[in-house]
Amino acid sequence: MSTLIVSIPENFYLQEFNYIIKVLLIDFLGLDYTLEMYDGDKVKIRLKGDESDKALSIENILFNTPTEEWLKESSLPLSPLPRWNILDDLPEVRLCKKDLPIIYGRLLSNGRYFDQGKNFIHLGVDIFGSCFFMLTRYEEIIVSERDEHERFPAKASLAYREGFLSRPIVNEYVEILWALLKRLWPGLERKQHSYKVLLTHDVDHPFVVYDQSWYQILRNVSADLINRKNISLSFQRIKCKVKNDPKLDPANTFDFIMDLSEKNGLQSEFYFITDHPAGTLDGSDYSLESPYIQVLIDRIYKRGHRIGLHASYNSYCDSQQIKREFEKLIMLAEKLSIKQDSYGGRQHYLRWKNPTTWQNWEDTGLNYDSTLSFADYAGFRTGVCYEYPVYNLVTRKSLNLFEKPLIVMDVTLFGSSYMNLKVEESFRYVEHLSKCCRLFGGTFVLLWHNTSLIEKWQKNIYRDVLYNII
Repeated sequence: MSTLIVSIPENFYLQEFNYIIKVLLIDFLGLDYTLEMYDGDKVKIRLKGDESDKALSIENILFNTPTEEWLKESSLPLSPLPRWNILDDLPEVRLCKKDLPIIYGRLLSNGRYFDQGKNFIHLGVDIFGSCFFMLTRYEEIIVSERDEHERFPAKASLAYREGFLSRPIVNEYVEILWALLKRLWPGLERKQHSYKVLLTHDVDHPFVVYDQSWYQILRNVSADLINRKNISLSFQRIKCKVKNDPKLDPANTFDFIMDLSEKNGLQSEFYFITDHPAGTLDGSDYSLESPYIQVLIDRIYKRGHRIGLHASYNSYCDSQQIKREFEKLIMLAEKLSIKQDSYGGRQHYLRWKNPTTWQNWEDTGLNYDSTLSFADYAGFRTGVCYEYPVYNLVTRKSLNLFEKPLIVMDVTLFGSSYMNLKVEESFRYVEHLSKCCRLFGGTFVLLWHNTSLIEKWQKNIYRDVLYNII
């Protein structure tokens, strides 16, 4: 295998350079490299053993920030971002759109972001800094805006404001880097990625009748008759309550989900809440000690699907609470002889704090998280459709935890306080996001709740969404 020699400026940001260079070159491109420091201000890449001494020089903006301004507002990209029509210079690059927002960068002496000579290429785009900004969610430590659930909203993000939330911009930056390396050293070979769909299901309410009071059930029956005009659903609720049979519960759509996944050659992951310290905010007060929940989890595993943790509402900032919740899940897995090579999941309500939540998951021993999508707008919150190891911006350390970025949540698409899309609009938007993932051989992570499949028309929507993304 060929080895790249990456020379970086000798400054404060060695840990940050180490992290992002490894992620881009090894994890994403599968290239070998050695790292060295030099007395300069750019990132320079050469090929070991190349006697022609060709070199790629890349501007370094973010990691040239004065240390007193690191993680401060003055280090954020300036809006509006400049755009680069890349295909004028690099027509071979795979992109979602031909013009690319430049998160960090500067024009070169020729007035462009690209310059190539016989033995050199000079790029004015700070690829490493820009990708670091997106993958670590750098802005979310600095920008204080939050919604009613203390979540960083999409509309406060650079990606939303600059119109690139619907494209995996990190993947596009990686493609630029690859095109430049390939121009200089045509013999290089990269890692190949294959498009995948990961179906995930947060189990907030395994039942909507079985564990409910008659008062609540009758209210829902009234809504079935008056608002939803669904007589059969109202009868199903009453029948389930009278017979006290969870198998008849309208929210018991787990076999439907697994049947559809298996029909399409896919594996579903079901994330369970194991404790409910926030009361109704933590969904139905179901217990892992419930015989029916244990039967359900056992059936999920035996059908070849996976289980994971849906960490409770307030646990995103509470390491001990997450630990207790994960221990409950592991104890049940051992009781049921469930053996998985890894465990992951998602925070309830997509509540997440940078870098506290990632660190809590790391300390608990979880292998991966899939929380990072915005609740109010679907798209690429981290700018990428590959899973990747995460970085703690405060301790300045790489973690063993991987992020599997969530791309679409059902509630985000249809929620009246979120995107509030019509069905056809949602199909088009999801299909666009899927095409972007497919372009880079990424993983399309979808979250669909079992309670979003109660009525026939809801099941039909889910079928059509799957048809559009597989």
